Amino acid sequence: MRFGLLGSFVVEDAGGTPRQIGTPKARALLAVLLLRGGSPVSWDTVKTAIWGESVPATARASLHNHVARLRRDLDESGDRIQVTPAGFRLRVLDDELDVTRFDRYVCRARTARLAEDWAEVEALTGSALALWRGAPLSDVPLPDTEREPFVRRMEEARLQVLEWGYEADLHLGRHQGIAAELAELVAAHPLRETFVGQLMLALHRSGRPADALLAYDTARRTIRRELGVDPEPGLVELHRRILTLDPSLTAQPATEPQTTPPPATNAPTPHFLALNPTVTDPPATDPSADPHPTPHQLPSSPADFTGREQELDRILGELAEADRPDGATVLVHRVSGSGGMGKTTLMVRAAHQIRERFPDGQIFLDLGGMTTMPMPPESALGLLLRALGVAPEEVPCGLQARSAQFRSLIAGRRMLILLDDAGDAAQIRPLLPGAAGSAVLVTSRRRLASFPGVRIDLGALPDDAARRLLASIAGEDRVAAQPSATTEVLRGASGMPLALRLAGSRLAARPAWSVQDLAHRLTSHGRVLRELYADDLHVRTALQMSYELLLQESQESQGPQESQESQGPPGHTGRKGHTGPARAFRLLGLMPSAAFGTAAAAAALDCDERSVEDWLEALVDAHLLESPAPGRYQFHCLLQALAVELAEESDSEEERALAVERFVLWCLHGADAATARLAPAARRVPLDAGARLRGPFADYDEAYGWYEREREVLVAAVSLAHEAGLHAQTWSLAASLWAYLRLGRNDDWLATHTVGLAAARATGDERAEAWMLNGLGNQVLHTGRPAEAIGYFRRALRIHEGVPGRDAELSAVFNNMGTCFTDLGDHESALHHYRKSLVREPESCATLNNMADALSHLGRQDEALDVLDRAEAIQRATRDLVSLAIGLRVRGDVLRAADRAAEAVEAYRRALALQRLGGDKHSEAVSLMGLGDALADLKRQTEAEACWGKALRWMERLGDQGRSVDLRKRLAGA
Repeated sequence: MRFGLLGSFVVEDAGGTPRQIGTPKARALLAVLLLRGGSPVSWDTVKTAIWGESVPATARASLHNHVARLRRDLDESGDRIQVTPAGFRLRVLDDELDVTRFDRYVCRARTARLAEDWAEVEALTGSALALWRGAPLSDVPLPDTEREPFVRRMEEARLQVLEWGYEADLHLGRHQGIAAELAELVAAHPLRETFVGQLMLALHRSGRPADALLAYDTARRTIRRELGVDPEPGLVELHRRILTLDPSLTAQPATEPQTTPPPATNAPTPHFLALNPTVTDPPATDPSADPHPTPHQLPSSPADFTGREQELDRILGELAEADRPDGATVLVHRVSGSGGMGKTTLMVRAAHQIRERFPDGQIFLDLGGMTTMPMPPESALGLLLRALGVAPEEVPCGLQARSAQFRSLIAGRRMLILLDDAGDAAQIRPLLPGAAGSAVLVTSRRRLASFPGVRIDLGALPDDAARRLLASIAGEDRVAAQPSATTEVLRGASGMPLALRLAGSRLAARPAWSVQDLAHRLTSHGRVLRELYADDLHVRTALQMSYELLLQESQESQGPQESQESQGPPGHTGRKGHTGPARAFRLLGLMPSAAFGTAAAAAALDCDERSVEDWLEALVDAHLLESPAPGRYQFHCLLQALAVELAEESDSEEERALAVERFVLWCLHGADAATARLAPAARRVPLDAGARLRGPFADYDEAYGWYEREREVLVAAVSLAHEAGLHAQTWSLAASLWAYLRLGRNDDWLATHTVGLAAARATGDERAEAWMLNGLGNQVLHTGRPAEAIGYFRRALRIHEGVPGRDAELSAVFNNMGTCFTDLGDHESALHHYRKSLVREPESCATLNNMADALSHLGRQDEALDVLDRAEAIQRATRDLVSLAIGLRVRGDVLRAADRAAEAVEAYRRALALQRLGGDKHSEAVSLMGLGDALADLKRQTEAEACWGKALRWMERLGDQGRSVDLRKRLAGA
């Protein structure tokens, strides 16, 4: 058997066939025993290691069951795991555990380093590092107290091995190949001074002394800031020697061994100062004497390459930069992206344009990373060696031996290697040359971030490039003849190069079709993926490969039994792929196409946010989801179409409906809580207090910020709810969005309330219908059409009148109608409607404030002030500070109209104090506007302009265009 802890947990038989360990607890038990290296482990230790402080009463029986499963999964006789009254013991042979092999390599490397056998040090450290596949025990559910000590020990050992390996490289004269790698290590471990010194020396020997000095200066400042001390004396001395261009730091050829000793110093000499290399880079081989063939394996490049010019220039520029004599290392240029984005096309194009710089050959290798059987690195190395002329019988066995032979054969040669469809970093790391001179291009659907060099994530093509690509295949005349249909086709393809090629190919193969014919087929509900195919190419197949791999990895990480256990929300059916990233991909595809956050996704999936965030990031890494901003996620249109189809195939109708309903309820309760902060005095839709999905927002800014982030999702959720038949939630959500949408989002206000009105009518709920009509009337009024708004309010009145218990609604509608007449300048009619409003609700402070405004416009300021006094008494009695603040602002307006500007200033300032306390920024800006007017009346122009300027900034931010125009006029006139 072979056991792997240095990365994801791996168990293989002697032939390399993976063994599936059934449940997470069984994997945890096996890991705990492996961590003890064959030593006895007590029952209590195992219980604590697996369950932490929450050990169940059934733990002992459960452990017996897990041992039985482990014996069955390992397919061995019972002596592998021994169970005694004292505890457990796992029999592990010396070569079976990767940790043991790693420690053995480290011990031998230490001995070779003491003997200054640098070639041996390089080989042993390389073998040790090759055992690492990622973060140790990354997928085993162990408590931190069990995992962290092991991880810390192994990570420290890994860093030590890296230091020794780079030390060997510097002794062997291989400074050209390590500077970029060391720079990444220094960035990750800025206080590890050995890496800093090695980076400085590698840069200096590569002809980059200025960069070496900059690296020192950065490290010095970091060490001082973090530790409060200067760098160690050895690093300071190396800096001095680089600064003075000390010739003894230069790597010497083997025929001219270095004889000048380093300057004497009382400080201890770190190993990056004691280097005395005796080897240079191998000389270039005479091509005429080279017995090996020169491979030319690049596929042909499409003649209609379109739309990736910037990315192509970046790759070519970096390749040319790395091609200089002082090039730092073998750079790995990676292009990642979802299926169909043109990764291979771009890299093949780049390879053809740069191939003459690599006269010793160009190799193309398809690694099959997205297939169910990716090519193992050992097999890939066999193909590489064959391409370099090694006879089949001379290809050695084993990954390390093949990798070493490959690096030896390619050293000193200038070759271009294109590794297509890489699965992960572990698959390509053994395939990289060991010395500068060659270049490696990699395509992958994964983001391979651990290598130096260019990394490009390919997204959708811009519209102009997408159109050019379509026209190059289908014909410019056909595309230009129907511009609207062309736009529909481009929207259906969503900028994906493969989709555009297939759409163009279908048109080219069907001369009788117009672009409109194809557009109709693409826009027919649910047909877009079915239509984008040609010959053996299919967009759905290209996209689904990433999903299938993700599903396979999820099942492998869960184990066979866990993947069948029910861990989903109510309605879970136990079908495969029900939990984790795969389920998230499917069900989130049912949500709106706008960018969403983790909280919304967690609500839809009925899972905790921490787990959901991990799943979303896994989807981003697999290019099944985009992340346009930190914590925000969005589907590419075609991937969302795939997600919807997969959900219909894999998830029951009940599961899909519940996911949509949970998402809509999250939107509704969030909007209601945010509106409570933005408009505390406003009438809100009654919600079930016991079912609230979130608590209150802390203040106005937090609520407004939430609305700003979630606006597109919230607006789209109204239509989603209506389409899902959630009509009550539809109009309730539209009504709850009012307080935010009035702040400059008039189009969204109109759209949501129009849908809300349709939903209310679909249920026959007249009260809801009247609520929506009232909201639409306010939207029309807000956009400067008071006469039209009156029509909406009259329709709402007809629904409410004569129905008992509708006094509050009638009062609100009459008040809104009064506001319409105020805006029309008909203040007598406004006053008439305000009085009707007060008949229904005599203590409506909103109506009293508006009535005072109408009286003031009629020149009846004394009556207006009496009304405001009446309103203020009610406001103070009920502690309605929001309405009180509005009343104080109206009082300021009335006092200004009565030529009492000094008193008006005081009223505005009292209003502002309350509004700042409550956080209502829009009302605060209106009061600032009035305060500026009153100060201008008092000839205090500088103060007035300051108030107008601040009010203008808020009005512009909040989208109040009318008042923004008025404020600009005031400032211009000043």
